[in-house]
Amino acid sequence: MTENNRPVRPAPPRQSTQGAPQARPAQPAPKPKRAPIGPPYGHLPRGFVPLVVVCAAILVLGIVLQGAMPNGFPLKARKAAAREVTWISEIHGDGPLRLNEIMSANGGVMVDASGATPDWAEVANIGSRPLNLNGYVLARSAKAGNVFVFPDVILQPGECALVYCDGSLQAELGEELHAPFRLSSSGDVLMLFNTADVAVDTVNIPQLNEDEAYVRVDRDTWTASTETTPGLLNTEENYRAMTSVVQDSPIQLCELVASNTKYAPDRSGVFHDYAVLRNTSDAAVDISGWYLSDKPKLPRLWRFPEGTSIPGGGKLLVYCSGFNDVADTTQLHTGFKLSTEGETVTLSNANGQPVDTVTYDLLRTDTAYLRSGDGWSVGEPTM
Repeated sequence: MTENNRPVRPAPPRQSTQGAPQARPAQPAPKPKRAPIGPPYGHLPRGFVPLVVVCAAILVLGIVLQGAMPNGFPLKARKAAAREVTWISEIHGDGPLRLNEIMSANGGVMVDASGATPDWAEVANIGSRPLNLNGYVLARSAKAGNVFVFPDVILQPGECALVYCDGSLQAELGEELHAPFRLSSSGDVLMLFNTADVAVDTVNIPQLNEDEAYVRVDRDTWTASTETTPGLLNTEENYRAMTSVVQDSPIQLCELVASNTKYAPDRSGVFHDYAVLRNTSDAAVDISGWYLSDKPKLPRLWRFPEGTSIPGGGKLLVYCSGFNDVADTTQLHTGFKLSTEGETVTLSNANGQPVDTVTYDLLRTDTAYLRSGDGWSVGEPTM
């Protein structure tokens, strides 16, 4: 008992740590991560914010480009692919010079001096007086940089001037005419300007098939046709004249060999198919610019180079090798070969008119198809 008889509450016993398992000391609390600067985004997916920023940038860029190019991006024109053509309001003047015939997919209707088959366009003098083309311009648009300016060429009434459209430029008097642009077979535009830079004739060229021309019928009418008349006005009479054989030519085919292993080797000692022409007159005949072909529908398939001549009573051998070599007039190689199974060979003059045409059947190796008088027969080659 304590003083004043008041009981004393005993103190709670102190727990001993001896012999008892030790508790792991408490780890210090991790430092809180720094909150991102800016407004709280909650639980958005990772990468969402950068995606929103990129989309906003694309939207702004689209708005800027729409203002700068309201018509969209321009397409590069390619000959073998479709292209976007800005059609024009056609102008058909009443002057004597006009666009006459256009081919944008030439597979062999016309052949230039190098043996190539470029696109071409033609202008015609439909007036009653001679016309000087000097200063007239062909172009694909009013703002075109690549244009063709005609040299000092005189066109008589009813005559035509043909311009090859192959991307090169040749505009010298007495030479072939070549424009520094090409035409697209998927559709194009061609314009003719006079010497005062005024458009006097224009045309929207539709998509054309190979060897199909866009032909003028009258002042306001054009049509696509395979009955081409390059170098001539577009008339039925001219087409018949170009496809009918000229009867009074002194130059004719006289020998064809379609499979040759031992006759008339070339300068390198190689044997080729060949055709032989002969001059039945006593005077030399210049056949520069004449044509030889094994395709009746393409009589201008291969062209004789400048300086090719056959002496009076003489012959000329032409190798049908497929090499298309016109650099050496003493050894000519066509761009086609002859078939042993038979075909038609056509010789045409510089106007494209056939002067001789020969059709043969089967020709065996080292045999020839020979002209004898007015007929033909199979025999031994003579060259």
